[in-house]
Amino acid sequence: MKEEFCIMNDNPPYWRNKRFNGSHRHECFFGTANRKKSIKDGLVVFLKPELHNMSNKGVHFNKKFDLMIKKEAEKRWIEYYDKDIEDFIKEYGKNFL
Repeated sequence: MKEEFCIMNDNPPYWRNKRFNGSHRHECFFGTANRKKSIKDGLVVFLKPELHNMSNKGVHFNKKFDLMIKKEAEKRWIEYYDKDIEDFIKEYGKNFL
């Protein structure tokens, strides 16, 4: 299986930065344009199904968890690409920090 580009830090038990058996890929920023940017920029995480969309704890139903991922993704994007918050807002439309 081809490894997917991911710049996120590994953060078990919440998410992993590599696909694992049974995992679901989650794009940190979604919507038509932002989903593609997330994939291109490596802002994806790999979740257990119940932390993705298979329970109320999942990122698609748990705003606190969703914001936790978005904040970490914004920090990593800024660090990895040597950018700042204003650059992030230009690219993704919103600041989550």
